[in-house]
Parts: sequence; structure tokens; C-alpha cells
Amino acid sequence: MSDSRHPPPPDLREGVRAGILSALAHDMDLRGGRTAGRLLLAGLVGVVGAVGAMLIVSNHGFDHHPYWHEMVFSAIWAGALVVSVALVLLQVRTPRLPIARAATVGLVGLGIAGVCSLLCPDPHVVEWWVATRPGAALVDGVSLWASMLCFGFVTIFVIALVSAALLLGEQEPHGRLIAASFIAVLLLPGIVLETAGLPLSVFAAWIGGSAAGAYGGVASAGWLRAILLRG
Repeated sequence: MSDSRHPPPPDLREGVRAGILSALAHDMDLRGGRTAGRLLLAGLVGVVGAVGAMLIVSNHGFDHHPYWHEMVFSAIWAGALVVSVALVLLQVRTPRLPIARAATVGLVGLGIAGVCSLLCPDPHVVEWWVATRPGAALVDGVSLWASMLCFGFVTIFVIALVSAALLLGEQEPHGRLIAASFIAVLLLPGIVLETAGLPLSVFAAWIGGSAAGAYGGVASAGWLRAILLRG
């Protein structure tokens, strides 16, 4: 250890100073690259989610809705998208909760749901579903709420499976639950929009089926990825 009577050699001091400055500059470069990557990722998934929400709304007729419905649904979706994109950009997470990755899965799931909504032959999904053979059979055999429960489970299961398989991978149960929650919450305004004027039991059944399908799809994606990696 040096003291005032034996200071370190000038070359050593200059080497330490240069090393510190070089490390700081390298860290700034890495931070700039990471920030740019996060901006790009947040922008991409934000666009996917926003386009999905727009597609759901664009194919839905508002002739039987109060005039304020479209504004309210748009505002809710906008708020949810802003929060989700912020989580992706900031890479919010804890050691056990991959929140940012879960938000990405939810936004991509919303985009997939928008494409599916656009491909639906009828702008009112409920009317199209109950006119199909399985949908009508469930309505006749049980009730409308049971039919929408099954519809919500199957459709959101597929959406969650695809988005989680692409982005999430194998996760602990709490990680799967968070990702499924993002999917369910981001799709909630669309379900409310579609069930306006229908009994509350239909809305509750569709929400329940969608939540179960979201978790089942995310969990199945992790299970499928694990099997493929082992194979």
C-alpha cells in the first residue's frame, strides 16, 4: 500500500486512469446499444398490439352500441398498450417475475387476435359462433354461456400457445400466470365490446374461458418447448 511518502509511479496512475475511462466508455456504448434494442423491440411489439386492437374494432359494427362505446374501448386499449410497451421498453422484471417478457407475449397475442377477428366471416363474433355447428350444439344442449365458455377457451388457448411458444419459452408457474394475465387483460376490451347487450353470464363465461385458455396455452407452450429441446 502506498502513502504520501511513496506515491505510485506515474505510469501506474495513468494506466489505472485510462482503464477506468475505457471501461466507462465501453459501458456507455453497451447501454446505448441496449437502449436502442429496447426501443426497437418496444416499437415492434407495440405496433403489433395496436394493429391487433384496430383490426378487432374495424371489423365490428357499432350500430347497436351507444355512441360513447367506441371512444371508451379505444381509450382503454390505448392505456393498456402504453403500459405494456413501457414495460417492454424498460425491461421491468424481478429475479422471479419476467414482467417485460410477459407484456411482449400479451401484445403479440393481441395482434394475433386482431388478425383472427379480421378473418371472421361475421363482424359480430358471437353471432358467427352460435351459427356454426359446434356453437349451435352447445347452445341447444346447454346454454349460450356454455357455448361462449368453450369458444373463449379454445380460441385464446391457440393464441396464447402461439405467442408464448415464439417469445416466452419454459417458465415457472408464476411466470406463466403473468403472461396469461397480460393476454387476458389486453383482450378484455374486445370481449366487453362483443358481449354488449348480452346477459352477464355470457360475458363472465367468455372471460373465464379466455383466462383458462390463456394459462393453458402458455403452459402448453413451455411444455412443448421443453419436449422439443430434449428431443
